[in-house]
Amino acid sequence: MTGRRRARAALCLASAARADDAQQIEVPGSRVTPPDRSGASVTVLTHQTIESLPGGETQPLSYVLATQPGIVNDTFGFGVHTRGADGNVLYVIDGIPLLTVPLGQYGVGNFVPTRLIQSLQLTTGGFPAEYGYGLGAVVDITTRQAVGPAAGEVQLAYGSYQLVEPSFNFSQQAGKLGYFVTGSFETTTRGLDPPSVSPILHDNLQSGSAFARVDYELGRDEHLELLAAFNQSQYQIPIDPTVLPLSDAPPGAVRGPDSYGNLPPPFVPYGANPTDTERDVFVALSYKRRLTADATVQISPYVHAIHGQLLCDPAGSLGPAADPGSTCSDVGRDILHEGVSTTFTWKAGPEHTWKAGATLDVAESTVRYTAYQRNDASPLGGPDPAATLSGQDRADVLLAGAYVQDRITLGKWTLLPGIRADVQHATFLESGEPDLVLGGPSARLGTSYAITSDLVAHAFAGYLVQLPSAVDAPVAARILVPSLAGQPIPVDLKAERDWTGEIGIADRLWRLARVSLTGWGRLVDDQLDRQNVGTTNLVASYNFQRGRAIGAEAALVASPSRLVDGFANGGYQLAQGQGTASERYLFTPQELAFTGWGTLDHVQTWTANLGFDLHDDGAKSHLSGLVNYGSGLRTGATDELHVPSHVTFDLTLRHRFDVVLRPEVALDVLNAFNDVYAIRIATGYVGSAYAPLRRVVLRLSVPFSG
Repeated sequence: MTGRRRARAALCLASAARADDAQQIEVPGSRVTPPDRSGASVTVLTHQTIESLPGGETQPLSYVLATQPGIVNDTFGFGVHTRGADGNVLYVIDGIPLLTVPLGQYGVGNFVPTRLIQSLQLTTGGFPAEYGYGLGAVVDITTRQAVGPAAGEVQLAYGSYQLVEPSFNFSQQAGKLGYFVTGSFETTTRGLDPPSVSPILHDNLQSGSAFARVDYELGRDEHLELLAAFNQSQYQIPIDPTVLPLSDAPPGAVRGPDSYGNLPPPFVPYGANPTDTERDVFVALSYKRRLTADATVQISPYVHAIHGQLLCDPAGSLGPAADPGSTCSDVGRDILHEGVSTTFTWKAGPEHTWKAGATLDVAESTVRYTAYQRNDASPLGGPDPAATLSGQDRADVLLAGAYVQDRITLGKWTLLPGIRADVQHATFLESGEPDLVLGGPSARLGTSYAITSDLVAHAFAGYLVQLPSAVDAPVAARILVPSLAGQPIPVDLKAERDWTGEIGIADRLWRLARVSLTGWGRLVDDQLDRQNVGTTNLVASYNFQRGRAIGAEAALVASPSRLVDGFANGGYQLAQGQGTASERYLFTPQELAFTGWGTLDHVQTWTANLGFDLHDDGAKSHLSGLVNYGSGLRTGATDELHVPSHVTFDLTLRHRFDVVLRPEVALDVLNAFNDVYAIRIATGYVGSAYAPLRRVVLRLSVPFSG
């Protein structure tokens, strides 16, 4: 395969192949790879893939993921939802899992900069046994590393909402030592999805990130890798300018439900200054050794420190214009993960490729909170000192898991059996709550059959155990939910147990296109979901008694000529829960009284994407576009309705000039038709959230070498 054709193949915007299979299925002269044989729903995206999407490396990771089948994006960077699951996304970096990323932090879905990604393997169903903690989706990232002499690139982006984002990357290979570093800084007047489309009030963002990867070859069979990542963001919490103070309304006026039956949001005075600061530090050391020609071991100790600080500005938020009885809360959260991940891979003849591993993670969590109530007796309002409550909760959480799996190749058949066991032990140090111990075994079997080299059918069945991702939040609710008046609350969370399956078929047509169709479903006991705690961004897990979900996805990847690459996909999903089985304090008596099947609020029934990349023969000029359709997330008193549908069109034109330094200039037009749509209505921390209007961004990238 020529270098030019290989680059075009990498630009395919979806590739149903696992990362460890991708090298095996390359076919000389082929522009679209054949279907993979993993027995799972897997997509591989490359660095070139991300560059070819509108916005390129300036787009958050959640934007890249949401171009794939089964994925629905949500607000605030809370992450993505896959096949009706509420988050539960496991991020893996160079084989090291990032466990229990805290819910409620705004950057949770985008703390991994897209510019550090060499390739990304997205698994949305048929999870192998090696993945056990996030069964909504697995995002397995291979980071960029040095290959060759000193080289790098600087980039500056400037655009709508006063966006300014300089960034750089640099790499160098010097003998046995290689390193890759990247960093960026961003400032904008639209940091979070605001509760009104226009005007936007109080929504500035300043954010900076840095990443380094250092590789050292200890010997012919030994490799050492050091990863270090840092991210810090400062957000203004947007204020809704469409909600008027009661003091401006006629005497005795009240706000009524909206057209969907949702209760009105609380009024926040326009001069208030609620803010959120987040910091994320991750350091890992990975040691890999080839024991024999057929056996490899990887041992990876790591430390992951996470900080979040929400300040509600009680003086401003509860001031003279605030509603009587208003409340707000300050919440600080610090989590320190210390753990180790190990993997052992070996081959037993041509038929068997075994993998076994274990992960041990100890998290020390501290949640600090102060709940304020408005002093209605004072004409100036403000917090009432007599009604101010504060406290601290500490929890130690042990996560441990072990697995073994095999890949069995028998002619046209490929079988992928696996078993694993997980345990979660939480100790609540401040509240005296009993320890919470959850876990259990799980088993799964994936299979594929190659009808021909280009036509592959696959199926998967499994019994999976999903552990709750937020066990440090429920105890804090005895302070943060005013109606509880400091009552002790038992932590009665349960592990989710899924019976899940899927079946699909994929066909490559004349090496120019690949089409696939997949149907999936699951039945759930103790289905996990999540809910905000009081008027904070703190999110607590809870269980439904039962759950059920079903859906179907169709996808096309095409490269009909040397100058065109494209993709299209669409999906249907329905996910429901019945009966609240734990953490009942989070809900009103009316909500608890409903015992029927209810559609989950993060479900979007229909989703579709259409993307293309037109380029010249030398890949110097590109015209890239992406059309996204969504039927809308859920809203209404029991989530029986949905937010209005939307269609957005993103477009990028970029060209690399053959002049000194070979700069590339790109023009991004995002939401080109200026579609006005809400992502959420009356759901979540600030109630509603609207997607951005048309944005225009100009990017200048300049490569350099030593």
